[in-house]
Amino acid sequence: MDENDRQSEISEIEPLSPSEQQCDDTKPDDHQNPGSKSEENLRNRRRHISSSNGANASENGDGNPSMEVKNEGTSPNVFMFWACFVGIVSLITLMFLLTSSFAGPENEKAEFLSMPPDLRSHYFKGKMVKVQIGAEEKQSIQVFVRQEGPRDAETVLLVHGFGASSFSFREVISILASKGIHAVALDLPGFGFSDKSNLQTDRRWGGLIGRVKDVYLDIKEKGLFWGFDQLVETGEMPYVQYEPRVTKSYQALQYAAQELSQSLEQVIDSLSLGPVHLVVHDTGFETGAIWVASNPSLVRSITLIDAAPHNPSVPSWFLKVPGVGELVTHFPLLQLGLLRMCCSKSMDRSVAEAHGILLRTKNGRRASVEIGNRANASFDLKAWADADSVKEVPMQILWGNDWSKDWKREGDHIAKVLPRAVFVSHSGGRWPQEDVAKEISEALASFISSIPPTVRTVTEEALPEHIQKMFDEVGGDHHHSHSDLHSHIHTHQHGHDHGDHGHSHGAAYMDGYGLGHGGWH
Repeated sequence: MDENDRQSEISEIEPLSPSEQQCDDTKPDDHQNPGSKSEENLRNRRRHISSSNGANASENGDGNPSMEVKNEGTSPNVFMFWACFVGIVSLITLMFLLTSSFAGPENEKAEFLSMPPDLRSHYFKGKMVKVQIGAEEKQSIQVFVRQEGPRDAETVLLVHGFGASSFSFREVISILASKGIHAVALDLPGFGFSDKSNLQTDRRWGGLIGRVKDVYLDIKEKGLFWGFDQLVETGEMPYVQYEPRVTKSYQALQYAAQELSQSLEQVIDSLSLGPVHLVVHDTGFETGAIWVASNPSLVRSITLIDAAPHNPSVPSWFLKVPGVGELVTHFPLLQLGLLRMCCSKSMDRSVAEAHGILLRTKNGRRASVEIGNRANASFDLKAWADADSVKEVPMQILWGNDWSKDWKREGDHIAKVLPRAVFVSHSGGRWPQEDVAKEISEALASFISSIPPTVRTVTEEALPEHIQKMFDEVGGDHHHSHSDLHSHIHTHQHGHDHGDHGHSHGAAYMDGYGLGHGGWH
């Protein structure tokens, strides 16, 4: 049967004639199921034609079988599944590569030399001070300190908050020094240029986990195919007797505000700064508050700069999420976007890059997370303000009411809890020292000048007995020489006394950046 015959058969069989439709309508069942009989006949005839066409299409004119071609579309569900699967695997791989590269060994020298000029200038104007802090076991920590201005003037101590450092106060330091004020800013442990990690002893885990870790360390040390190489060379499989391992590694600092206040106390003592006008910013308030409660005699005044104990300007959650913290701190544009959204109104890209470098280098991100996790959520601001050691201390609040409505309400709450404090609004963001450094410096200088000046007592050190005897023998004609020599001896002894606590970091901290004999951990 050829194609024309099949088409004629289809045209003759498929449609129903009007008489057939009329006949079907006269049947009793049609009153119950109208149209069902005609539809069933039509479907049966179409199935018959389709089966005959399929059988005929399986052979060509020569009687040979031909291939059956089906035009079936791909299921959209299958396509979406594979698209989502490939996308998820690609995203996981990208995050793994980024995390591995960011967590890998840093090129310390290149990192230091690539710092923005403002950050390097800030670093070279400071020095390192060694402190011993810890709740049970004392640990030696290097704390970065920068100070400018006359040493015999009023001393202002600037304490930063979470995610910031003394670098944020660089302009405030210079402006206060130009006004004749001794300005001092430090990096709390875990931030800025201060130590962010310490050496820890890591003992091998027991059981199956310890064995897997041993195998991993062997592969890392000897290579993936070291056992196969031994088999080729000696003809025997190597036998390894695993013994307990003791390794040392640098781990991020894990300090709470109590330990951070110890570093504050020791810096003040080592550099003979007290009494001081304490200025605390952001979450640095808790650290400063603990120190004030323990050392009221060393406090001349307290200034809170957008300081809230439990409301950090930099959100800590992004540092905790694997991959997200690395991305933000490694890319200046992301860092700039975060800081402008949460902290500053007009921060430059180079400044944001500097803050990102300080946050990510030397285990800074992990140290920030650990310290943030240990913040005291139960700190009672009202109980602290009502303490006898704080009641009589002059207090000032500098607050950015224009930042947001929520932040303005937070400032009103702080002012209500501290009714004796002088409340001053500024036009900056939550890091006003970056936005309006001159405005903040003017407010600090004006507040300090309204307080009676500090009376500092200078004790003159006695000369050694053999030198005093020599001057007694010479007589009174050489008082000028005596004074000069005494001054020289006093200066030498003072420098010697503090040599163990503070030292210029021109060489020491350069070692920490891989530019000397030390290592940047």
